[in-house]
Amino acid sequence: MDQDRTPVLEAIEQYREEGDYTFALPGHRLGRGVDERTARVLSRDAFAADVIFAKEAVGEAEKLFAEAVGATDAVFATCGSSISMHTAMLALLGPGRKILADRNVHKSVVASMIMAGAEPVWLHPRWDRERQIAHPAGTGDVAAALDADPDIAAVMIITPTEYGCGADVRGIAALCHGRGVPLLVDEAWGAHFPFHEGLPTAAVEAGADLAVQSLHKAGGGLCQASMILVGGGDRVDPVDLRLRLDLITTTSPSALLYASIDGFRRHMVAAGQRLLDCALDRADRVRTRLNRVAGLAVMDASVMRETGVAEWDPLKLSIDVSGLGITGYQAKDWLQAEKRLTVQLGDSRRVVCSLTFADDEAAVERLAEACESLAAKPPQPDRPAPHVPKLEKLDLEQAMNPREAFFARTEQVADPVGRISAEMISPYPPGVPAILPGERFTGEVVEYLRAGLAAGMVLPDAADPELATFRVVRH
Repeated sequence: MDQDRTPVLEAIEQYREEGDYTFALPGHRLGRGVDERTARVLSRDAFAADVIFAKEAVGEAEKLFAEAVGATDAVFATCGSSISMHTAMLALLGPGRKILADRNVHKSVVASMIMAGAEPVWLHPRWDRERQIAHPAGTGDVAAALDADPDIAAVMIITPTEYGCGADVRGIAALCHGRGVPLLVDEAWGAHFPFHEGLPTAAVEAGADLAVQSLHKAGGGLCQASMILVGGGDRVDPVDLRLRLDLITTTSPSALLYASIDGFRRHMVAAGQRLLDCALDRADRVRTRLNRVAGLAVMDASVMRETGVAEWDPLKLSIDVSGLGITGYQAKDWLQAEKRLTVQLGDSRRVVCSLTFADDEAAVERLAEACESLAAKPPQPDRPAPHVPKLEKLDLEQAMNPREAFFARTEQVADPVGRISAEMISPYPPGVPAILPGERFTGEVVEYLRAGLAAGMVLPDAADPELATFRVVRH
């Protein structure tokens, strides 16, 4: 296929050049009805590209993307990777079926289980006590879980983590396929992986049956641009996959999102090697520079010595600021307020910056200078210190099926210890639930959440945003 083509972009151009006029949607009439204030902020050209008929070119664009990354098929989605994950999970599972899944998954995976009525078997992460973060479970952990429960119908893992740590996808895929079980990979942060050999192995290349990617995270797609890649073999029915997507997605998809995926693929095929070479070089230089700064510790390739970490994405810049006497929450806020820099993640100890091919020398220099300024004169602690328990204490008992707990009769209680949760509470980013429906509250997780909120943790989905009470299943 001609990888220089961009079918969706071409369809938009053709429609605009032919001078058609529509009395159908969209009602803004390709920007004619947009007021000057809106046009000034959003650009009238964005509305002029909102050509719904361009979706007819998506099939060809999907074939081009699949060929470019070595997949059997590619399915574009315009409602974010949450919808892509729902689609993939619904294609693999149904009521009562079991899935072995990483416990540190995004909340969309749990939502998918609730919708499907599936039963989770949790694969607990490998805890890194020194760094106080979770790493992927190993191939041996997956083998032990499959041995213990022969009813498991699918396996789902997340790689890379928010910190750039990658699982042994190749080993896990081979294990799953030897037992006839499909493997689904949440590869939201890995859309750039297929285009450079210095990055972790792309999940589909490593043998995954399905991989979900967010094109807006480390790629060049607009927000909500997402994709499901289908690997080889016959463990997933591609017709089922599209039927499940049709069940839950919009019937008026955005041509802008489709076009951004289409354009990103062409850009990467044409120039990805060179662009990512430069990005990796900048990442290496800023990492070396910041590691020399007193009070800062930057994660590097040595993390691959930890159990469960098979690969590592050097474009994730993880900076531990605990040596400055402050938390990552406070450092994140300081960088935003004082230097107008937004980082991807702040946690109890570090900030994480996602570097991409779009960051130039000036941007990375600005980041480096800001971090040096922070270290030279850190702010005084302005909030209580977070409480991080022994990490194993965050492995909770799944006392009830997530769907049953979510739809059960509920009540709000001030002391939920020992009670079964009826809600997800997900520090964001990254959106991994600290507790989810059906799990039993412990004192450690309650203290962790309340202390985290006081320290600056963002909890957008708690039923009570102040955590004075928690939503639990009624006795």
